[in-house]
Amino acid sequence: MEQLPTFTFEILVENRFGVLFNITGLFSSRGYNIERLMVVPDSEPGLSRITMVAHCSPALAEQIVKQLHKQIDVISVEMTDKETSWPTSIMRNTATPA
Repeated sequence: MEQLPTFTFEILVENRFGVLFNITGLFSSRGYNIERLMVVPDSEPGLSRITMVAHCSPALAEQIVKQLHKQIDVISVEMTDKETSWPTSIMRNTATPA
């Protein structure tokens, strides 16, 4: 089986219920797996940044970008074929037991 190229999608969205579900559905409905997913609040209140990495064909990547632009809650979309740096671990639990 041929290895598909890796694409990174950076999406600025309004922080509303169901937005992440709709965006990830664009990939899953086409049978592609999201390899990495990160959502963080933006510096502007009410907005979030979604970063996704997926292996897919260039044609599908372009199609997904077009579909993302049609989503009401999507403000902007950037796609690249370069890997982005990811945190190696999520926040550790620093609470001490009682």
